[in-house]
Formats: sequence, C-alpha cells, structure tokens
Amino acid sequence: MEHGQSIEHSSMHCGSESEVYGFLTEEQKKKVAVMKMDIKIQMMEMKIKEMESAIELKKKIIADFKQVQEMIKPKK
Repeated sequence: MEHGQSIEHSSMHCGSESEVYGFLTEEQKKKVAVMKMDIKIQMMEMKIKEMESAIELKKKIIADFKQVQEMIKPKK
C-alpha cells in the first residue's frame, strides 16, 4: 500500500471526510486545506528524492559500463 493510500485508509475509519468537514469553521477548513497541501508537497518531494536516487544509480551504471567497454575494446 502506498503512503498516500494509507492516509486515505486511516481517515475512512473516522467517518467520511465530508461528514467531518461539515462541522468545521471556515478557518478550520482553511487549516485542513493547508495541511492537505503540505502532505501533497511532502509526497512529491519524497518522489523527487526517489527519482534523483534512481538517476544517480543509473549514472553510476553507465560509468561502469563505459569502463568495462573500454577494457574489452580491441586495442589498435
């Protein structure tokens, strides 16, 4: 289960979001909106870090391939 799904799953156990949302003041609704955006931002930042790590690993693999390629090239 992905991180975002677990958050949605846990909120379902407390009643539907729309039921709870109806009891909030406008100020509280704004705070909830900001909290949701913070979570989305954090999830996107985590995804970016994962992607950057994958890119770094691929760069290392390419460098290793090039090194092996140079080793096995016929010498002139």
